Amino acid sequence: MEYLEGGEMLEYVRTRGRLDPKHCLVFLKQIASAIEYCHRKNIVHRDLKLENILLTSQQGCEIKVADFGISGVAEQFNPDCDIGTLKYMSP
Repeated sequence: MEYLEGGEMLEYVRTRGRLDPKHCLVFLKQIASAIEYCHRKNIVHRDLKLENILLTSQQGCEIKVADFGISGVAEQFNPDCDIGTLKYMSP
């Protein structure tokens, strides 16, 4: 298992406060690229949130998407199934 010393994106945002648009765009491109890669492989993450986006270093802007514990294969996806973190689900 790889150690990512930057920690969770949630802590990064909490400690730095509001992020400038330039940094947001860097992160957003990486997140979109990671999810696009998963979707090409027919994998659905199902629990994408700031706690599951990790920074590779404390100074850098490189991220990795983590926690594929409840991910699934797209062909087997059931849209009626409640999967994910409860506090992030719509009522």
